[in-house]
Amino acid sequence: MNWNDRRLLRRMAMAYFVVLAVAMWCPTGSVSLNSMVLGFRLDHLLHAAIYMPCAFAWSLLLPRRRWLWLPLTLLVGAGTETVQYFLPYRGFDLSDMLANATGAIIGWTILWSCRNRVVWWK
Repeated sequence: MNWNDRRLLRRMAMAYFVVLAVAMWCPTGSVSLNSMVLGFRLDHLLHAAIYMPCAFAWSLLLPRRRWLWLPLTLLVGAGTETVQYFLPYRGFDLSDMLANATGAIIGWTILWSCRNRVVWWK
């Protein structure tokens, strides 16, 4: 895989958002992720991990609009949780929204700290 191929990276970014949208609409049934890991619910750790790549995806799709990456990432995290409020088979949870935002901020911070090594940053 050529990590310098912008078209491939943009396709991967779009695929990330498609998978995120599909996961948001899928019913979870009786999946229980209430076990604790290092004092955090596994569910919240998964939410954070899912939203960490979001800023990276926005950086590929909007490389010259750096000021939009964090707000759009936070908006996606809040938006997916808000949509779940209106779905009868899903549930809205404020703590999940905070976990989404935490993952988004961590991902954006990692991206920002690696800005001198990122090819499309310049």
